[in-house]
Amino acid sequence: MELQYTVADPTKNITLLVTTPVEPALRAQVGARLLRQEKDACQAVFLDRADSMPRLAAAGGELDAGAVMAAAALTAFESQLAVGESWDLRLAVSGVKEPVDCTVTPVWSCDMVTVSMPLPEKIADVTFPLTGGSVTFPVVSFPGVSHIIVPAGAVDRTAAREVLRYWSDLLPTPAVGMLFWNEGASSFDPLLYVKATAATRRAPSSADGAAAIAAWLTVQRRADQSLSLKQPGGTIAAVTRWKDGLASLTVSGTVILKKDKSADVVF
Repeated sequence: MELQYTVADPTKNITLLVTTPVEPALRAQVGARLLRQEKDACQAVFLDRADSMPRLAAAGGELDAGAVMAAAALTAFESQLAVGESWDLRLAVSGVKEPVDCTVTPVWSCDMVTVSMPLPEKIADVTFPLTGGSVTFPVVSFPGVSHIIVPAGAVDRTAAREVLRYWSDLLPTPAVGMLFWNEGASSFDPLLYVKATAATRRAPSSADGAAAIAAWLTVQRRADQSLSLKQPGGTIAAVTRWKDGLASLTVSGTVILKKDKSADVVF
C-alpha cells in the first residue's frame, strides 16, 4: 500500500497526517509502521477530505487537539490564505460527537491555529492506588481523552509509564494523559497512554492537556482564564469563559507544515 502523508509540527509534537484512505482496522498497524520510519514523529493520524467536512481519526480513536491543529492547517493550506488572513473551518474528529471549530491564520513561516475544544464531560478528584496506599488527583475528562493533573514530584517519573497504564483502567476514555503540573512556572510535562495501541509516549506538547489544565483552573477559580502554558516543545495558549460554569474553552498554537511524503507499507 502506497501512502501519502504530510509531516506537521504543532508545537514540536511532530505529527504524520496520512491523506491516503486507510481502513479503521488497519490504522494502528499502519501508524506504527510509519512511526518506525519517521524517527522524529510522535504520532500518525488519518485525514479524510473526500467529503465537504474533513474527518480526522487517530489510530486509537482518541481526541488529540494537536493533531486537530495540524489537520486544520493542512486543510486551510489549499485555500492559499494571505499572511494575516483568517479562515474558519470545521472538522469531524475521532472521540468527539460534534464537529470541532477551528480558525487558521498564516503568520510568518507558520500558521496560528485556534481550536474550540469540546467542554469536559467531567472534572473531578479521583483516587488512584499507589505503592503503600493511594493518591488523589484531579481528572479532566473530555470526549476521547482524560487527563490526570499530577503536581510535579508527586509521582516518580521513572515509574510513570507503568503507573499511567495501570491507572488508565480506571478511566473509560480511549486515551489517558498524565500532566506533571508546575503551577508556579505555569508549565507542565505531558505523558500519554493510548489504549488501542498500548503505547505510552512523552509528548513535547499536548494541546488537549493545556485545555484540561485551563478547564480545571477555571472551575477552581470560578473565573475566566487566559493562560500561556509552557511545555517542553513550546507554549500553548488557553482561554476560557466562566458563566455559572465553564462556558467555553479554546487552545491556540503554531503549526509548521514541513513536507509531503509517500511510503510503501507492506503487510
